[in-house]
Amino acid sequence: MSFTLDPQADRHIVRYLEGLPKGTRSQTIRDALDAQMRGSDISLGDVYQAVKELEQRIGSGLPLVDAANKEVDPSQPQDEPADVAANLDRLGL
Repeated sequence: MSFTLDPQADRHIVRYLEGLPKGTRSQTIRDALDAQMRGSDISLGDVYQAVKELEQRIGSGLPLVDAANKEVDPSQPQDEPADVAANLDRLGL
């Protein structure tokens, strides 16, 4: 089986496929088709949008959420774990 891509309308797909490591295109396409057939609720576009939103949030300085789901205020100093602090102290910076 084969399919065609429009060089203009599908240029984002063409660039993505051309950027894949050699020998992985067919498997990547099969995986994408399989996920679509299974009705995956999350698309590559969804992931891309989430990454872009995170980039904007980081760039704006808004608080991020740590692993314990507590708000982290980037303007306040955060304590390093003891082992990290000790390693930093040994660097003499």
